[in-house]
Amino acid sequence: MTDQPTTREPSRPDFPAVVHTYTDALRILRERGPSSAAALATATQRVLSNVRRDLTKLIAADVVTVSGDAEGQAIAITDKGLKWVAGQDVAEGLSDEPGSSQAAADGGVIFLTHAQIFPDHANARRDWDSDEAKDELDALRQDILQNGLLQNLVVRADDFGGVIKVETEQGAPVPTYVLVGGERRWRAIGEAIFDGDWDSSRPIPCRLLETDDLGHRLAALAENLQRRNLNPIEKAKAFEGLSKCGLTNKEIADRVSSTPEHVQQHRRFLQLDETDQQRMTLPKDDPRHLSVREARQKLAKKDDAPAPTELSPAEWLALVEAMFAAYEMTEYGNLWNKVVVAPGARDTPEGQRLQVLGVLQFSDIENYGDHIGRFTVKRAYGAPQGVDWCAPGLPEGLHSNREGRIAALRDAQAKVFGADAPVWDDETPTLGTPWLADAGEMTEEGAALVEAARLEAEKRQQDSQDRLAAAAARNAVWAEARQRHMRLLAIAQERPEAGQPDEVMAIAADIERPFPWSALPNGFIVAANGTTVKQPYQYGGPPTDQELAVNQMIVVAANTAAGLATPITAAGEKEGVLDEEAFLQALADAIELNTAVIGGPEPDWLEEAAKVLEAFLAENGVAFGDEGFGWDDEAAGILADAYLDSDGEADEGEAAA
Repeated sequence: MTDQPTTREPSRPDFPAVVHTYTDALRILRERGPSSAAALATATQRVLSNVRRDLTKLIAADVVTVSGDAEGQAIAITDKGLKWVAGQDVAEGLSDEPGSSQAAADGGVIFLTHAQIFPDHANARRDWDSDEAKDELDALRQDILQNGLLQNLVVRADDFGGVIKVETEQGAPVPTYVLVGGERRWRAIGEAIFDGDWDSSRPIPCRLLETDDLGHRLAALAENLQRRNLNPIEKAKAFEGLSKCGLTNKEIADRVSSTPEHVQQHRRFLQLDETDQQRMTLPKDDPRHLSVREARQKLAKKDDAPAPTELSPAEWLALVEAMFAAYEMTEYGNLWNKVVVAPGARDTPEGQRLQVLGVLQFSDIENYGDHIGRFTVKRAYGAPQGVDWCAPGLPEGLHSNREGRIAALRDAQAKVFGADAPVWDDETPTLGTPWLADAGEMTEEGAALVEAARLEAEKRQQDSQDRLAAAAARNAVWAEARQRHMRLLAIAQERPEAGQPDEVMAIAADIERPFPWSALPNGFIVAANGTTVKQPYQYGGPPTDQELAVNQMIVVAANTAAGLATPITAAGEKEGVLDEEAFLQALADAIELNTAVIGGPEPDWLEEAAKVLEAFLAENGVAFGDEGFGWDDEAAGILADAYLDSDGEADEGEAAA
């Protein structure tokens, strides 16, 4: 940077600070003539209510006058105001008219480069990264490049304890300053420098403010409130900073033209957790935005919350370590995972207390699952939430990443054990709660459960292998039967009149569909053993006459090929027709005969048969004794087979047999 003049001149006592703030508005009045308050607010990017509020101060300083009625007030600049603006023009290098040097001295204007000015770390405004803030900053940058800097920056001398040093290109040190007001303008100029649109050595007019830290904070807050509405959290942090400077809520309220209740309410927003504070800074149209009303409701609930529960060191550490273990020492770490503990964990003093509080949930011996034969503990689903429900509070790092959880566990152990905290091997966590650190040997009952589970798993595996072997044997028989049938087809193509009934009968028996076949009124074709040969084309309604005719042709042709007559299926035309009571008993006997009950009481087979029959009648829309079903022992066997084939729930197709 090049050498720049940096003279300091005393501030002028006969003008209030508000006149300095409204220099840009006075320039507009000088150039445009009388204007309304709304027009000035728009031209200077100020809040209209603030302009109207400060108008009385500008009138009192005799720099403006107001004429007209309340509906159409016109604000005009006075001669005294014109002299003030002329002096400011010279001070800011916009004019070299004689006779205004005193005004420049009174205004306390100095010229600094961008590099000499640093932002205030305590500035209430924190929103520089949102889309809205970036758009506003870009618009301000364009306005400054086009129209110049219409409002001076406000700075205060600060050497930053000698930590920050700025030099000219020749190596000469130059003083440094901290912003009191105008950080948006300073950032906009910085963007212009970065883009090459503003010379970094170009002097920037700044008004030097002689003030202490309290005055600095008040001036910065006033500047921010005038320029753009702060979000509730920015205001809360500004009020909190003023409180740390020794001001009461009433004194803060008086300085910012507010009420003590307003100040206190905003300071309380800082009691919300970090997530809720962040939500309050979001735009109001963002679905995640937390309104002031919702924030107050949350604080009210927080006020009604019970006092933190006091935990002993052993209880507190056990809870911290149980939560840590759920995250870090279980598969797919999750706060609600089960953690294996020693058998007597629930009976320890800390275990009993934490269970009574509803914080941890201990299990009896696990009868199944990954922890079979062991005892476990997990976070109870009704446990209090947050880190401040107990005293001492839980470490926040427990719910962060692994690095945060490791640090939280180390701190917790150091707090409880001091120098005797557990020693970790190669950064592998070592727990200090005995029943968490070592689960011990499995009990005899646990070992027996594990062995029983192993035997059951072996049995299931063997049963599965047996079923696969039986299926393979059955498939082999069916494949051989199909090949024999293919040979019959070949013979039939050469000599259609020739038949081999015995071979046809044998093939049907091998594929478990023995002759004779029957065509039922419900659209099913069934074999002699009740097994379905063909289902209806569609469920939910009676079969069509066409489908029934096709079924009859298939049955007659198949039975004739086997050398058998086709049975008549109309009720009453077969021997052995049963009444409903006898049929239910035959159905119950058939179900019981083919059902193996392993453990538990024997079912009421007659009651089970009644359910099967009721379902069959309802699904097929028939009554007991209707034509189309035999209602004999064979029919009872058909229904029983259908019930068993569907694992206890009669399948529509099989039951209809």
